[in-house]
Amino acid sequence: MTLAGDTVFTVADGVEISAVPDGYLVYQAKAERVHYLNPTAVVVYELAAAGKAVAAIEEFLKDAFGLSEAPSEPTRSCLESLVKEGLIWPGPSSSAP
Repeated sequence: MTLAGDTVFTVADGVEISAVPDGYLVYQAKAERVHYLNPTAVVVYELAAAGKAVAAIEEFLKDAFGLSEAPSEPTRSCLESLVKEGLIWPGPSSSAP
């Protein structure tokens, strides 16, 4: 899967989120699956759920962690994993009419 920088996401229906001391537990009732999100994945998930585009998520992580460049590859890998697991869905790009 290739995610464009302006791709935005929607959160999948039917998930229950529980905060735990070191991340989130996400339960998908329909699939009867439990996922664990580490603290960084929680930030990526929350930004995606808030409608932020891929490039904006990368830039946020760059600033938040004081990096010299945006962590494009790990961010996109995390987003792709969240999509693969059915926790978020890519929508139309933020520049789409």
